[in-house]
Amino acid sequence: MRHIASLIAIGLLLVGCGEAAEENGDTGYDFGGVFDETYAGEIDRTVKPRRPDGPPNVVLIIADDLGWPYLGFLGDENVITPNMDILGNGGAVFEIGHSTSNHCRPTLQSLITGLYPVQYEQRAIEIADRRMADDELPAVVDTEQERRVLHRQYETGAIEEFPTLPRVLSEHGYVSHQSGKWWEQSFRHGGFTHGMTGSWQWEDAADLGDKWFFTFMGGQGMDIGRNTMKPVTDFIAENADQPFFVWYSPALPHVPLNPPDRFYKFFEDREELSESAKLYYANIAWFDWGVGELIDALRDQRVLDNTLIVYINDNGWEQAADVEYADNHVTFANGGPRGKGSFFDTGFRTPIIFYWQGRIVALRDTQTLASAIDVMPTILDYVGAEAPAGLPGFSLRNAIEGEAAASVRDYFIGRLTQHRSGTNFRGEPDSATQDHMGASLSGYYRRDARWHFVWLPDRDETALYDLENDPGQLTDASSENPALIERFKADIERWRQEFEQ
Repeated sequence: MRHIASLIAIGLLLVGCGEAAEENGDTGYDFGGVFDETYAGEIDRTVKPRRPDGPPNVVLIIADDLGWPYLGFLGDENVITPNMDILGNGGAVFEIGHSTSNHCRPTLQSLITGLYPVQYEQRAIEIADRRMADDELPAVVDTEQERRVLHRQYETGAIEEFPTLPRVLSEHGYVSHQSGKWWEQSFRHGGFTHGMTGSWQWEDAADLGDKWFFTFMGGQGMDIGRNTMKPVTDFIAENADQPFFVWYSPALPHVPLNPPDRFYKFFEDREELSESAKLYYANIAWFDWGVGELIDALRDQRVLDNTLIVYINDNGWEQAADVEYADNHVTFANGGPRGKGSFFDTGFRTPIIFYWQGRIVALRDTQTLASAIDVMPTILDYVGAEAPAGLPGFSLRNAIEGEAAASVRDYFIGRLTQHRSGTNFRGEPDSATQDHMGASLSGYYRRDARWHFVWLPDRDETALYDLENDPGQLTDASSENPALIERFKADIERWRQEFEQ
């Protein structure tokens, strides 16, 4: 109504001015182009799609450390995420989604291959061992440390022998682009036709020192979302007439928590927020801006209507609005003790979204236990491609389209190899290590609709949380439920026999 009233007021003003102008002999008005542009609501949005038929483009968006529930469409009132809200409010959202690890690299391995991390790791080590045995090793590799780094070079390059998602899609005419986090050597090693991350050699680790770690995790690809969007938007523009796949994995809202002022200003004067919350939520707004740039690029190239957009987060995070984590280097790097690197459910939980404008009806699924290992089979189902044999996940397409899923799991199970510093696996203070990267710790988790169970077989220690009555996972219910403990251990043992061989 305000808009209509404004137009009427302008009209009356022009009439009055017109009468005065006629008296002075003037016949027209020049407002210098101020009123020449139409407002967004008047733009004709009827466009001819670039490629209305054929398999969809696929854009896989992978957030880095964006925990549950720090998105507007999930009900969080502190964050500002208008672009993610478009996907969440317009797509099929699996609210009980899980990554396959409490830190990033194993989950990314699951997304690119459809395998559990333990399956990927076992095969990659076998490939690396074989290649090292077959190759003539450099004569200068003469220390145990140098040999370990060389083995890491072979192990990260082993992805060349995996049937990755871009490789399978290439058999169906797709081109592909990698950007962001990518731990497995160059984009070409993973089967992408285009990308940002280059390869590295074992000598680089010695030459680069601490900087080698950033080369290892993605190198030049780490610029995406923080310093530039151009490689991805250019790829979309150049390949809009053929099916394409985009791997978009910016290191956001991951540390460093250094948001530009254009995002920090939204939170700067909010006294109810801690400083770490302000910085973390501003980094989320920064991530959301990149998602908006992707959506705009798809719209500009007239391909949004034939693009399947998939969203998932790599691992959990904890940042309550009023809790300060900036005063400790461990929590400032990892958030709260029940998030990233922890063995709690919030170390894994993520919404998993499938958005396809005009094709997928908005849906909130609060029953299906959806996993990162389901992303590849679901994408290939929509593309019309056969998934590689032996994948442990399944397509969520039936659930997305409102039908009973073909193979609904009753629980998640996963292997854990690393735990955050500062706390033990029950979240209690622990000073065993102050390295913000955490330390090795072996364990397993089993999560169903109600219970989250953790087991450390080497110590035979357990923790059990009733998510229905204790969603904050504050009370260990192991002692009150011995029968559940034995049943859940048996489930884990069966899983180990199947996948750890």
